[in-house]
Amino acid sequence: VKDVEMEDDEAGGKSEMDDDDEEEEEGGALAEVTIPGFNSSKSTLFAGNMLVAKFDLLLQVVEDGVRLVDSDTLALVAQWSPFSTSNDEDSDDDEQPMGFITVASANHSGQIVVALRGGALVYLLVEAGEGASSPIIRRVKRVTLDREISCIDLNPFGPSSEGSSNAMDVDYASSSPRRTRKSQLVAVGLWDDFSVRLLNLGGDDPSSVLDQALHINLGRGNGNGDEGSSSQLAANDADEQMGESGQHMMARSLCLVTMDSQATNSNSITNKNMSCTTSVGNNLDMLLVGLGDGKLISFVVKQTGPSSSNWSIHSRKEVSLGTQGIHLIPFQHGPSQSSGSCVLATGDRPTVVYLTGGNSGSNSNPKLNYSTISLTVEDDDDDDDDEGQGGHHASHKNISVNVASPFRSSLLFGAQQVGSSLCVADDNTLRLGVIDAIQKLHVTSYKLGMTPRRICHHEAGRVYCVGCIGGVDVGMEANQNNCVRFFDDSTFEELNCVNLEPFEMILSIESVSLSINSPPTQSKSNSNDNTASSVEYKPFIVMGTAYAYPDEDEPSQGRVIVVECNSGANGNLKSDTEDQMLRHVQQVADLPLMGGIYSIAPFYGGNILVTCGSKTILCQLFASVVTPGELLLNYVGSGHHGHLISLYIKSLVSSDKSLSKRSTEKKQLAIVGDLMRSIALVEYYPKHQVIEELARDFNSNFCTEIAMLTNNIYLGSENYNNLFVLQYNPNATTEQARVRLDTVGHYHLGEMTNKMVGGSLIMPSNNPAGTVGAAANGKVASEKASYETNRKVNITVGSQTLYGTVDGTIGSILGLGGKSFAFLNSLQKAMDAIVRPVGDLSRAQYRAWEQEQKKHASCGFVDGDWIETFLDLSRPTMERVVKEMNLDTRWRIRDDGKGFRAARDDDRQNLMDTEDGGMGSTDVRTSLHASALTVEDVLGAVEEISMLH
Repeated sequence: VKDVEMEDDEAGGKSEMDDDDEEEEEGGALAEVTIPGFNSSKSTLFAGNMLVAKFDLLLQVVEDGVRLVDSDTLALVAQWSPFSTSNDEDSDDDEQPMGFITVASANHSGQIVVALRGGALVYLLVEAGEGASSPIIRRVKRVTLDREISCIDLNPFGPSSEGSSNAMDVDYASSSPRRTRKSQLVAVGLWDDFSVRLLNLGGDDPSSVLDQALHINLGRGNGNGDEGSSSQLAANDADEQMGESGQHMMARSLCLVTMDSQATNSNSITNKNMSCTTSVGNNLDMLLVGLGDGKLISFVVKQTGPSSSNWSIHSRKEVSLGTQGIHLIPFQHGPSQSSGSCVLATGDRPTVVYLTGGNSGSNSNPKLNYSTISLTVEDDDDDDDDEGQGGHHASHKNISVNVASPFRSSLLFGAQQVGSSLCVADDNTLRLGVIDAIQKLHVTSYKLGMTPRRICHHEAGRVYCVGCIGGVDVGMEANQNNCVRFFDDSTFEELNCVNLEPFEMILSIESVSLSINSPPTQSKSNSNDNTASSVEYKPFIVMGTAYAYPDEDEPSQGRVIVVECNSGANGNLKSDTEDQMLRHVQQVADLPLMGGIYSIAPFYGGNILVTCGSKTILCQLFASVVTPGELLLNYVGSGHHGHLISLYIKSLVSSDKSLSKRSTEKKQLAIVGDLMRSIALVEYYPKHQVIEELARDFNSNFCTEIAMLTNNIYLGSENYNNLFVLQYNPNATTEQARVRLDTVGHYHLGEMTNKMVGGSLIMPSNNPAGTVGAAANGKVASEKASYETNRKVNITVGSQTLYGTVDGTIGSILGLGGKSFAFLNSLQKAMDAIVRPVGDLSRAQYRAWEQEQKKHASCGFVDGDWIETFLDLSRPTMERVVKEMNLDTRWRIRDDGKGFRAARDDDRQNLMDTEDGGMGSTDVRTSLHASALTVEDVLGAVEEISMLH
C-alpha cells in the first residue's frame, strides 16, 4: 500500500473532498498536479470523469456551480450555475428561487443531477454536437421535493464490462475505446424521511423526466416479495416507522449497481487473455442504501414493463457493517474491465459487498456476501520514532475510510491488479492500494520448532504467550526443556522465553486483570470492604503448571505463576534495541500447590479461580508488607472439594473480562467440569470466603470442555463427540430440583471438542465505546428497532461461542431467543421432510446423541450447516420447504428448546437465551398474528443468521 500523507483540514471531518488537486503518477510515483479549471477556493461536492462524444472531461461540482475541464489541457471548457439561466431550455420554472448546491452525482455518459437548498432537484445533461469545438451543459428539468435532499446516485444499470461510473482510469489511451451508458433512474434520499425515491430519467416522453417511478419505504415491511407498485408507501407512513431511531435511520448514501457474480471468479483466471472468462456470471440490478448508524439495506430492482416508469423491488436485506455512517462506491474486482462489479462500503469497518452463486453449471443461488477489508498502516522507515500511538500501534489498527474511489493504473499496480485498485482516504492520509483475493480466512504459519501445548493472547502486553514442550532425554531424568515463549502479536518476533523447572510442564494459561489487594495482615473487615475505586487493577498472565514425575500417575505438585508483560514505551512495536529493553517479561509471584493446576478462570473482584487436582481454589494477589512493590499470591479460604479430577473451570468473566472488576455481584457463580462427573455449579461467598456447590449434573459425562453461557445456562462437550446443554433452575419448588442441573440440549457434533471461548469470527467494530448491543452479562445481542416489529421473523441472538476440535475444525455456537429457535427448528424439520440429503444419509440420525448404550434424538440444537444449505436450493424446492413450514405452523410459537410452548411460558428462561430471558418477548407478541411465511421471509432470516458467525 502506497501512502500519501495529507495535512488535516482545519474544518474537521467533512464528507466532501476539500482538496481540488489531482494525484498523477509519473513513472509509478505520485505528484500533485494543480488543475487550473477547478475552483480551488470552494469545497468540492463531487468530482469524476466524463466521456461525451470525442471529449474526455473532468467534472467538478461546488456549491455555486458545475465545471467541466478538458483532461488534456486542464482548462475550463464549460460551466453551469444555479443562479444563471443562460443555458436553460425549459423556462417554466425559471421564476422559482434558486439556491446553493448541497448534493451532486454524475456518470460517464454526461448525466448530472444536483440538489439545491430547499429540496430542489435539477437534471443537467452534457452535450456535444458534430463538429462542436466544446461541450455544453444543458438544464433538462427541475423539480422540488417536499424535504431537503440528503443523497443522490446516478450510476447506470448495465453489464460490468462498461466500467464503474466514476473510476479514475489513466490507462484509457492505450486500451480499447470505452463505452458509456445512460442511467434510466436516479435514486434520491431525503432528510427526515425513512424512504428512497427512484425518479425516471429515460423514456421518449420528455415530460416524464424526474417523475417518481418508485417510492421505497426502508422499513422491514417492504421489499419482501411485493412487486409492482409505482408508489408503494406514502411519505407519512415512512415517518411513522422512523420510531426512536430518528435521523440515524435516514439514507446517507445510495448506490444503483448491477452486481455480477464474476466478481468472485475473476481471480482464478490464469489465461493471459484477460477478456476470457470460464463461466457466465449472474447479473442483478440492485439498490444499496447506507444508513447513518452503519446499517446497509439492499433491494433487487426489476423493470416490470416496457415503460421506463414501471419498476418494482424485492428481496430486501439488512446488515450492520459498523457504527458510523457509510458511503457506497461501486468498483470492479479483478484484473480486467470484464470482471464483476462489487461495492465498497466505507466507515469504521470498510466492507466489500459482492455477489456469489448463480453461475452456469452451479446449483447455488445468487446471494450477497460481505467481506471486511483490513486497511492497516505499514511501518515506514522514515517515520518518527518518537510518535506515540496511545498504546495501539497503527500496524494492527483498522483504518476508518471517509471517502474512496476506484483507481486504475498499470504503472502503479501492474496490469494484473489494475481492476481491483482503490483510492481511499481517512482524516489525514490518502492511500492507493489493491484488494487481495476475496477469502473467508487468512492463515499464516510460524514454525516454533517445539510442540505447543497452551496459548493465550495478552492484549495489554501485545504478545502471544505459548507454552511449549521440548524433547525428552534418555533416562527421563533430565529437564524436558519445557518453556513458555512470548511473541509479538504483530510481527511474531520472539521477545522472551521463560524456562520451566525440571519435570515441570504447562497445563493452563490465561490473560487476566487482577486486583492488588491490601496485605493479608490487615483486618479482615478492611480487606472485604474495599470498593472497586480503591483497588488497583493490573493486567497479568497467569500460568498453571504441574510436575510430571515418572513415578506418579497424577501430579502431586504444581505452581500458579503470575507474569507481568510490559508493552514498551508509547506502545511502540518497532524492534530496536532500546525498545526491546523496555518490553520485558517478569515473574511477579507464584503459589506452590499440592497438585496439577488443570484450569484457571478469571473471577469477580479481580480474583482467579484455579482447579488443583480435585479442589477448586480462589486466589488473590496481595501487596507485600515486608518488601514494598513486591506482590504475593495467596489462596483464600479452604476451597471446594468433591470432584474426582477438576479439569475445567469457567465463569462469565471468562468471556467478558470487564466483569472481573465487579466485586459486588449478588451471585458470584462458576462451573467446574469433572473428568467423569460432568458439570457442577459452585458459588463463592465473599463474606465467609467459602466456595459451595449449588447444583450438579448427575449424568456421567467425561467432559472435554465446558463454557458458561449465562448464569443459568451451561454448555459442555464429552468424549463421545457430543455436545450437551445444562440449565440451572433456582426457582424450583423442591430442593431436589434446585440441586440438579437439567439437561435441555443434546447434539452429536462428530468431532471431539477441546476448546471453547466466547466470541465470534466476525471482525468487531472500531467503535471506541465498545460493542453495540452488548448485554449486561457480556453476551452480544442483536439490536431491534421499533420499525422492525412488522417483520414476520426477527432473529435474536444471545451468547456467541467459538469452539475448536482435535480434527482442526473451528466452529461457532449461537444462543437463540425462543422465537428464533422455534422458527429455525421448524425450518430444519421442513428441510428434513422435503430435501433429499447427500447419499440418502439421514441428518437426524447422524446428529442423534449416542453414548455407549444410550441413543436418542438431538434436541435443543439447530444444525446451522444444514439450515444454511437452504440458500443453495432451487426456487421450487424453497417453495416446497416454506409450504411445509406454513402447514406445520409451529414456527410462530416460542420454544424453550425442550418442545413447542405457548406464550404463557414467556417467564421461563429459554435455552441458551440471554440472562434476562427477554430477547424473544417482542417476537411472541407480534408473530402470533403474522401471516403465512414467504420464501423471501425465510431467505432473509437464513442470510441474517449466516452473517452472525
